[in-house]
Amino acid sequence: MSKFILFLFLISTSTMAFASKDKPIVILTTFSESSISQIINNFQKINPNINVNIIFRRNRSALQLLERGTPSKVDIIISSSSVLFHELEEKDKLQLIDNENKTPDWLKPHILEMSGKVTAFAYSGFGIMYNQEYLKSYSLPIPKTWHDLSDAKYFSHITMSTPTRSGTTSLMVENILQNYGWDKGWQILMKIGGNIAFISSRSFGVSEAISQGLIGVGPVIDNYAINSKRSFNYVDFNYMPNSILMPTYIAITKDSDTKQESQKIIDFLLSEQGQKSLETTSITKFSLAQPELAKKTNVVLNKALVYDRDGLISLLFDQAITEQLHQLNITWQSIYQLEEKELSDGNKHKLDLIKHLATAVPVSSRQAQSKDYLSMFSRVGTARGLNPAVAEEVRRWQQTLNDNLVRANQLINEINQE
Repeated sequence: MSKFILFLFLISTSTMAFASKDKPIVILTTFSESSISQIINNFQKINPNINVNIIFRRNRSALQLLERGTPSKVDIIISSSSVLFHELEEKDKLQLIDNENKTPDWLKPHILEMSGKVTAFAYSGFGIMYNQEYLKSYSLPIPKTWHDLSDAKYFSHITMSTPTRSGTTSLMVENILQNYGWDKGWQILMKIGGNIAFISSRSFGVSEAISQGLIGVGPVIDNYAINSKRSFNYVDFNYMPNSILMPTYIAITKDSDTKQESQKIIDFLLSEQGQKSLETTSITKFSLAQPELAKKTNVVLNKALVYDRDGLISLLFDQAITEQLHQLNITWQSIYQLEEKELSDGNKHKLDLIKHLATAVPVSSRQAQSKDYLSMFSRVGTARGLNPAVAEEVRRWQQTLNDNLVRANQLINEINQE
């Protein structure tokens, strides 16, 4: 009988080993697959029996995928989007992990509040990436600030992604709005919008376009720029002043049935070997033993506000900039042409009004901090369609934004006809 039990045990363990080899760990990430593949390959070198599949999704698509479930269950999530993990925690989509919190004190103010389900294993900053040869060909200086990107000289030389398509872009936009205030922040964003040649469908598409010389500059998270610099010596990058840090988080989904193997990936990323791999592999992040960048900034976002108005900002950015990009370009090109002319005092006042109309958004700073108003947009991006109240509000925005640009162009024509 004991031999039979031993036989069953051996069969069971060999089956488990076979299953471990055949059932891959599925990592869902908002980073490009290539950016994390090398560090995962390093993990597999010391864990050859663990297969790993990597899936890329944007923030909204990631939430949809996790909400509806999938035949290939997601086991691990890796992202710099604190909003994504916050929503997953609220929806009870994550499970406790075994790691002791190893977050150093200098990084703690910048991270998602820990719940035992999410941990940070690295961090990044963001700034402006640029193509030096492109800038030289257009006699453009190197931009260093958001204000620089809003300058007339960069008209049609900028690209960026959107909060809807990129969690890191969402944090960049929120950084502007909390740093400059709602009204001033949107004035800067709308002027930058007028200078954008095209919107990138992916956050890492910005660095690709700049590296290929398709465009001159754009705001990016630093690891994309650093990777590009390794391949293209004419690409460079400057950190943005008064900017936030972006920790890189990892968590295990509640539905994962490979927790033990998934935990090994977290253990590896937090180990000395994994931390050293951050700088030498394509993920290109600062490790938890590298506080240098963190010491250069004290900027910390109001996280509750970030979570509350993420849906609002994503929708508003798309309506104000993405959806009317062509008309914004036309309007700002005309504004720049008027700025070069000698105008009468009356026309100078008209030009001020034109700029106001071209930078105004149909949401007030009071609404942008109102719990009741923000709650309307709390599930934007996770549902297939907008609820009637949100759809009606978006229609109001569209009408106001369109009216503003129509009126601005009427005033431009009046000045040009005088």
